[in-house]
Amino acid sequence: MDKKQLRKQLIDRVRKMSSSEKQNASKSICSQLSSIASVTQADSIFTFLPRTDEVDLRALIALWIDESRTVCVPLVDWEAKTMRGGLLTSLDQNALVETRHGIQEPKAKHPLPSDCLDVVLVPGVGFDSTGGRLGRGGGFYDRFLANLRPPIVIGVCFEEQIVEVVPRDPHDQSMSAVVTPTNVLVG
Repeated sequence: MDKKQLRKQLIDRVRKMSSSEKQNASKSICSQLSSIASVTQADSIFTFLPRTDEVDLRALIALWIDESRTVCVPLVDWEAKTMRGGLLTSLDQNALVETRHGIQEPKAKHPLPSDCLDVVLVPGVGFDSTGGRLGRGGGFYDRFLANLRPPIVIGVCFEEQIVEVVPRDPHDQSMSAVVTPTNVLVG
């Protein structure tokens, strides 16, 4: 199966999940992440603000902000097809702005140098147990990760998004680990 077909199949799987299933799975993923030493000891974490079809890590993000950790989320330059980390200091809706494709960013743009990141949490459409990732097809995370290799890059997803093998191209970046509600799969 090629990437386009697999992407459609996995998007359909997640679409069939109820809101409560996604919410419960997201809580379990937050618990799994809280048990990983690299995450619990990280001073700076690059994460993402969820779209409706993605794992919701906002409970953990709020905790990290309260703990005065440096939390970054993607600042996307749609024309240049790049992204960088932008400081996130609040989850208050007044502090956020929605950009293309339902992606939220901080209103106040404070980009941070990528060499300060300890952990990167990555969403995706699908993952495999060896760290393969299928994104949405824009290549934003692959380009970002190609220029940045922090100690650990963790994919986060629902069980429904795990497949036996994700088709890979030479530019596709691998995850150090993939976290689901029930497993931590090390690539």
